[in-house]
Amino acid sequence: MKLIVKLALACAVSATALSAGAAMAADKFVVGYANMADTDVFVMARKTAFIAAAKADPDVDIKFTDANNDASKQLDQIDNLIAQKVNAIVVVPVDYQGIVPGVEKANEAGIPVIALGIQSAGGKYTFVGSKEEDAGRLQGEYMKAHLPKDAKILYLQGTLGLSNTQGRLKGFQDALGRPDVTTLASLTGNYDRAEGMKVTEDWIQSFPQFDAIVAANDQMALGALQALQGADRLKGVMISGVDGVPDSLNAIKAGDMTQTIFQNAAGQAKAAFDVVEGLKKGEPAPAEKLVPFESITKDNVAQYMKK
Repeated sequence: MKLIVKLALACAVSATALSAGAAMAADKFVVGYANMADTDVFVMARKTAFIAAAKADPDVDIKFTDANNDASKQLDQIDNLIAQKVNAIVVVPVDYQGIVPGVEKANEAGIPVIALGIQSAGGKYTFVGSKEEDAGRLQGEYMKAHLPKDAKILYLQGTLGLSNTQGRLKGFQDALGRPDVTTLASLTGNYDRAEGMKVTEDWIQSFPQFDAIVAANDQMALGALQALQGADRLKGVMISGVDGVPDSLNAIKAGDMTQTIFQNAAGQAKAAFDVVEGLKKGEPAPAEKLVPFESITKDNVAQYMKK
């Protein structure tokens, strides 16, 4: 009889503990973080910064997914997060147009959406990030001021069709504003270092002289740098990229790269988490929270290397 009573008491204690654990889980504010690609250097830096920001609030639980640059996979992952009834979704869209069904489904489920870094072509969401045209504008302004007369340039585009690719190119073209400057070629390197290197190797064979390579991100710029160094063609060629990753900062310090546009991964992550905290408190979500781009050259690279 005593054994039966002890077992009953033990079961009661276990049931109470399970109930408490369930209640504790229920008390959490659960955020789904649908990442574009964990293989992307800048995207991962931003994700890491978001994790760091989230540590300040133990009542927030984050569920991570990685689409690996597959728009369809990302939509499936968002469907799964919606089915789990998360309290909010942070998404780094693979595609500006392709993410719309996911945003709209979250809207229908009453789940707030934060589009981080890249906007959505439709649906209701808060955009947290930087205006892509501003990155191109800063590159264009620098080249306008520093290119020699009758300069010849090459432009490495990001993945075709993406909004950030289009915005950065437009911002660059609008700001350059010099009819004497000739763009010899403009091809995609798909935001990839190896592809940027391959395109540049082909350009080296095709064009005996050019004054600058402007790239829509640092990975392509660094690939271009490798190609130019390998062919002993770096002298007299300016290289500009976007993101402000450590390899680019080191290249600028060494005098091998000319410029990068700092996209503040930590600033964007912190701003996104601030929106999450507001939602948790029941505050209305803002339409956007912008984090400005900043131009980095040899004159100010030291201050960014300390960050």
